[in-house]
Amino acid sequence: MTEAFPPVPPQAGPSGTGPTRTGPDPAIITNQHVLNFYNLWLSRCPPGGFPTKAEMDPLLMGRYLSTLLLLKVHRDPLDFEYRIIGEEVIALLGNMTGKRVGGSAMINLAGSAYANYSWVVEQRLPQFLEGPATTAFRKERVYVMSRVHCPLAEDGQTVDHIISCVAFL
Repeated sequence: MTEAFPPVPPQAGPSGTGPTRTGPDPAIITNQHVLNFYNLWLSRCPPGGFPTKAEMDPLLMGRYLSTLLLLKVHRDPLDFEYRIIGEEVIALLGNMTGKRVGGSAMINLAGSAYANYSWVVEQRLPQFLEGPATTAFRKERVYVMSRVHCPLAEDGQTVDHIISCVAFL
């Protein structure tokens, strides 16, 4: 996998003022915190695969912990469960720990969290987003955010967790 996901060099300051951009290209992201997390995830990817949940050691991620989300992938039917949510994310968006995305999803202007997480599972790629977003809990409040969803796989191939890093601009 690491051949398909090159490291991202430092970028200029955040834009966050235009339309929401989403997709597999890390160039979407202008936030250095999110790019640094993506590069950490890349460093944990084994050749031709994804890191396991255990390989994303909290000791390595200390400076990211307050901005992370960890989701467990459920199948038949496909759904996602919020397992860990960082303090900064909870402070702005609410605590969804233990809830399924199908019933409590964050919604952004480019599509729902469910659709974004499903894309990561189906495409087996990280997904980046930057721009205006809102949540199911606070629909009246628009946030400008930068984030990456990164796949994790116990067997290195089948996405069973998604780890995300979110920064509010």
